[in-house]
Amino acid sequence: MKRVISIILALLMLAATVSLVACGKDTPSTDESSDSNDVVTQSPEEIDRLSRELGLPEDLNYGGAEFKILMADSTIKEYCEQTTPESDNIDAALYQRDVYVNERLGVKLKYELTDGGYSNKDAFTEKVYNAVFATERAWDLLSCYSMVAPNLAIKNVLCDMGTLEYVDFSKIWYPQFMVETNTINDKTYFISGDVSINTLYQMQGVVFSDIQLEINGIDETELYQMVYDGTWTLENWLTMCEDFSRETAGDGVWDEKDYYSIVVGDAAWLDSFYFGSGLTLITEGEDGKLSVSEDVNGEKVLSVYSMMYDAINTYRSVYAVNGNSEKKIVNNQCIFSVTTMASFRTWYKDAKESFRVLPFPKYDETDPAYKTLVGFGHKQCAIPNDIDDPDRSAAVLEALGYASYTYVTPVVFEETMKLRYSENSDVAQMFDYIRNGCIFDVGSLFYMQFSASGYYDAHSMFRNAVFNNTSNWTSNYLNNYATGLIAVTRTLNDYYSK
Repeated sequence: MKRVISIILALLMLAATVSLVACGKDTPSTDESSDSNDVVTQSPEEIDRLSRELGLPEDLNYGGAEFKILMADSTIKEYCEQTTPESDNIDAALYQRDVYVNERLGVKLKYELTDGGYSNKDAFTEKVYNAVFATERAWDLLSCYSMVAPNLAIKNVLCDMGTLEYVDFSKIWYPQFMVETNTINDKTYFISGDVSINTLYQMQGVVFSDIQLEINGIDETELYQMVYDGTWTLENWLTMCEDFSRETAGDGVWDEKDYYSIVVGDAAWLDSFYFGSGLTLITEGEDGKLSVSEDVNGEKVLSVYSMMYDAINTYRSVYAVNGNSEKKIVNNQCIFSVTTMASFRTWYKDAKESFRVLPFPKYDETDPAYKTLVGFGHKQCAIPNDIDDPDRSAAVLEALGYASYTYVTPVVFEETMKLRYSENSDVAQMFDYIRNGCIFDVGSLFYMQFSASGYYDAHSMFRNAVFNNTSNWTSNYLNNYATGLIAVTRTLNDYYSK
């Protein structure tokens, strides 16, 4: 599938540039006749229009049948059973989405919410595995914490959605970065996109305080211009921040009491320094086989880690903690904070006007685009393989994706992020840069395979090195992570070659 998508994209690039509207690029399709001398092509406008339309048969209707969805609960919920006068716009949009699906396909969506986040990922996995293995036909669709769905795939309890009748990965509600990452050797057992609003809220970026920027003599407009000019790089950012940290407590110890240029308030947000720099863990070849990425011990990661090590230990410009310290920017104890867009609904909700956002910086100016790591808190959807009609589940998933793109995403992204969270037009454009650069990594998706096999999880390699103040990246990688990465990659190849 990836090779087909690549060919399609190449043809489109020759025709025109298609707008970037989901967390990545469209994957439209083209029609060609069998006669290579008589090629019938669609215009870019027609391709774009078709990518936004629901392609299900008009007469597809399931006669009011109940449709059961098992959904992992989350801080930012992804469904609403009813609206009230007190409901916010997002609740109303989620409700409208489900009403549309019920009416369009003649189903009755029924959600079963259960604990299934990071701390309950094993219990969620076991619940689903036991039910499917026993052929209970308990659920028609699963909405899982992101690392759970890949774990279920390896346990042989999910359908390959690429074989089902109604899933169309060329549609705009399946962002291209997600399709490419989730499809291995032409098999796709789980997918996400507009159907999970947390793909937007879990986007990681750089937030800054306009108050602290002014106090420290940094020109806000110059930051935006750096983004526009492509000079917003990791080295330029860290160099800019070398002189602003202050040991304010007067005790000679650099800790949470002091003032920093940059705060990384949660361990998960350190991952952006690795993945946002374009580094990967596992790559897929043209033959569909996975291999350990050369990035894991290459010159680029040594450069990134060296910059980060010096920023923490020499210049004290970065403060990273393994726990939530997001209030430091709210309490005027730093200039910049690496965080997710969800922070605007939590930490910043009473003072949003003081904060602005930037994409995570490039590694260097030669990078063609800014890269936005999507955090684990988003949902991946999957179809259990014990049900009688997986095509019906595919149709409902397709309708949910379309309705989410139509009703929910505009409220979350356009109305909330680009209007409510943006104090000026530059900030609104920064949100576009962030969304258009979304990425994820195959090695991250299969996070649970590492711990299940007794290995250190490779996704946390960079953050653990920071917290352990590791001075030798290479020996740390070879001693702690190389064996696990090789073993898990072999396991994935064995499974996806079946």
